[in-house]
Amino acid sequence: MDIGEDFFETAAGQTIAGAHRYLSATRVLRYSKEWGPLIQVPTLNLLGHGIELLFKFPLLAGGMSAKDVRKGYGHDLTALWNDAHNDVLRRAALDQAERALAEAKASGKWPTAAFGDQPARQELVYAVEHMSYLHGAESDYALRYIITPNTYAPRPAFLIDVFGALAEQLVKNPRLLQLWREDIDKPRDDDGFRN
Repeated sequence: MDIGEDFFETAAGQTIAGAHRYLSATRVLRYSKEWGPLIQVPTLNLLGHGIELLFKFPLLAGGMSAKDVRKGYGHDLTALWNDAHNDVLRRAALDQAERALAEAKASGKWPTAAFGDQPARQELVYAVEHMSYLHGAESDYALRYIITPNTYAPRPAFLIDVFGALAEQLVKNPRLLQLWREDIDKPRDDDGFRN
């Protein structure tokens, strides 16, 4: 990926910048004094868009055209999440999920009942799959149009703390994607430490 002065004018640059904007907006809404039923669905809608853009960034940075990404994936978060181009981002997100959950428990910023018994990584995979359903065609784009009352949605604070943190890191340094890949590819000894 070529990251020159005009990087943020490219499709990849515009995509990661857009992901950061959407995910930052969701953070403002979720942690505002006005948080409640009135802004929950709009916040989830912005969250879905931010996650979609974040997941499209590695594909574009890897050389796919915006047209091919749009045509091949549409708004399918699960297909994007599972794409091989997202191996590095997926690993980073799963690691960030553990940090976000540990921080939330230690700080008390989420209600205690919100944690459940699932490991953070498993919780994140489930949340992505459920957001994919709500954000996509299978639910008739419920977050954009009409959402059935009492529809379950993943905890936005968890997803914001995971994906918002990654988008912020990547918009500050888009080369991180390559650095993370190089780190993953480094040989390890029998105990799992890098050589």
